Amino acid sequence: MRDEDFAACYSQRMGRPSIPPSQLAKVLLLQYRTGASDEQAMECVAWDLRWKIALGLSVDHQGWHPTSLTKFRARLLLHELERVALERTLRIAEELGMLDGPVEQIIDSTPMLGAAATQDTVRLVRHGVKKLLDAVAAVDQRAAGQLDRGLEFDYQRPGEKPDCRWREKAERERMLTRVAQDAERALRAVEDSDRLLADAAVAEALKLLRELIGQDFDVDEDGVPRLHHGTRSGRIISTIDTEMRHGRKSAQQRFDGYKLSAAATNTTEPLITAVDVAPACEHDGSQAKHLIDSQPERRRPRRVLGDTAYGNGPVRAELAEREVDVLAPLPEGKIVDGRLGKRHFQIDLDAGTVTCPAGHTVAISTSKTGFRGANFTRAMCRGCPLNAACCPGRPRRQLNLSEHEDLLIAARQALADPASAEHLRRTRPRIERLLGLLAARYGARKSRYIGRAKARLQAAWTAALVNLNPIARHLAAQTA
Repeated sequence: MRDEDFAACYSQRMGRPSIPPSQLAKVLLLQYRTGASDEQAMECVAWDLRWKIALGLSVDHQGWHPTSLTKFRARLLLHELERVALERTLRIAEELGMLDGPVEQIIDSTPMLGAAATQDTVRLVRHGVKKLLDAVAAVDQRAAGQLDRGLEFDYQRPGEKPDCRWREKAERERMLTRVAQDAERALRAVEDSDRLLADAAVAEALKLLRELIGQDFDVDEDGVPRLHHGTRSGRIISTIDTEMRHGRKSAQQRFDGYKLSAAATNTTEPLITAVDVAPACEHDGSQAKHLIDSQPERRRPRRVLGDTAYGNGPVRAELAEREVDVLAPLPEGKIVDGRLGKRHFQIDLDAGTVTCPAGHTVAISTSKTGFRGANFTRAMCRGCPLNAACCPGRPRRQLNLSEHEDLLIAARQALADPASAEHLRRTRPRIERLLGLLAARYGARKSRYIGRAKARLQAAWTAALVNLNPIARHLAAQTA
């Protein structure tokens, strides 16, 4: 790392920074490598000879204050240089010829746990009211006092729940309604004051509290908020980190926080070329376009390999717009033995026809409601010997065609090639090892910071550490 890489973070006319940014960058890498906190990292700078050697410092160097790292990360985020360390490793790899060869990348994601605690509905709403009270107090202490006195509950300790028999469902839901009504009182009081709404912090706190009420409560005909039964998609789960979300890696594995997505070269020594962090509730495949867009044109792959999450029509269409092919299994839905699925039908988009396994051919049609597909007649299906396997319990078969059907057909044809299928089976798991290094060895399984932007910075610098391993092995092999 060179000081020139961080020139955009510092003014040329207001003096020079007391600490070379290249030194702070090395400290940051060592911190992620060891899992040390800011305080522990600076203690290592002062007392650990290994760190002094790596940083090129004298034995009696006393280190710096821990806030130097906080300010350095803030500069990186402010000037959008959170990827500078990762990009630096990739430039070195290019100079060493490690990025030559087939332009093909593998993409996948892994859970990244949030740094903030997950809150239940009561604590979410109470913390939301507390944030609103604090924002109003910063503008007008008197108005904040009047607002506080007009509320039913005390919000000095929003983490404490009001007294209630919480294990009894009826009592619990009545208390939740009272909590929501109290929040509504606070909302209406602030919404009636144009002077308070003019403040940005008050408006932001108001918006947050309104969203917290809206996600967990439904208003009945009498205007009383009642607890919503079920969990709405994308709900806020923490007032400390409002970007965290519930997520699932599988039907059994649930987590709270973010999803860390990565793209890696499909080479003998794989290198991570891009990372991104998204809320945990977002679909894996929706991050593929961001991984491609974050890479310079010269390094973008012609094809990506992925699992089923990257094989659906919308993801293929987004990558096709970027002139990137996708080799990934298609999500076929639940497959029942003996049943005939869409894959058994011959779809000819050029001719505009669909032929069923029994040999009946119909034209593709589009209805006024937007349905596009093939409608087989009752006469065709009634006496068909495949009726029981094709449309059990229904008088006829109807086949729905996606707007991305051409891409899905091309994908099925590619996977029907034994060589392509074997290539996908053998090479796609290579990225699992890199994700394991990111998450387990270098601590990216859990975000160290509050907020998506800082989590993305952590992911990018951790990815740089992962890339340094094959680069070091390549250099060692050259000098051997």
